Amino acid sequence: MADEVLKIARHQNYATLTLNRPEKRNALNQPLIDALNSALAQFENDKTIRALLLRGEGGSFCAGIDLKEVDEAASGHNPNSLEYVFGRLERFPVPTIAAIQGAALAGGLELALHCDLRIAADNARLGMTLGKVGLMVPYDFTRKLIEVCGSANTAWILYTADLIDAERSRHMNMVHDVVPAAKLDEVASALAEKVAGNAPLSLRAMKATVRRCMSESFNAWHDDMLKMATSVRQSIDAKEGVRAFLEKRKPAWKAE
Repeated sequence: MADEVLKIARHQNYATLTLNRPEKRNALNQPLIDALNSALAQFENDKTIRALLLRGEGGSFCAGIDLKEVDEAASGHNPNSLEYVFGRLERFPVPTIAAIQGAALAGGLELALHCDLRIAADNARLGMTLGKVGLMVPYDFTRKLIEVCGSANTAWILYTADLIDAERSRHMNMVHDVVPAAKLDEVASALAEKVAGNAPLSLRAMKATVRRCMSESFNAWHDDMLKMATSVRQSIDAKEGVRAFLEKRKPAWKAE
């Protein structure tokens, strides 16, 4: 269907999920988040699936949360449903692969980072741009940045809100490989087939072991950080930042 927000394709032993809002650079609205959740639920107990490939339709992978939807939310941005789905992706029982072209920003970057393997086209631009719109990166998403990129790279990514090109992203550990844009789908599909060709019990056991090791390493108390993040998301500056972005003007910060 032309109006479906997520395309699902099943191959011999892996599946492909394609974000399908190209006119919005595949920005994550609630219907797309819900569709991702349903697709993950559909495949996570399917023993014939040995890998999952995630990609975006059109010129971008994913430009993050749909800020128009955020602006229209009376209570401000609530990332809980997004965190739940990304956590489900992180815990998906077999290896996951992100094929990144064009923009992978904010929530779109985190979507890619919650996959186990990441291939970027040479036209990819990655970044965590929430500081430009007065929003706060959720605790678990900051944890994921540190896990993948290290604390020094995470500090640069968060504090500058820079758009980082594909080659530098590789050096910062955000992606594993960079390929010509015209070859991205071919290379990503070949990688999915290669991974899916390995022993299924081994794949599931290795994935579970890696996730257990990382979850224990980052199991820190952070209730105070959750309260701080909530206050940022409900602030006047957060509303101003989103509105300024939509109106294509510079925000007027008030620190309140």
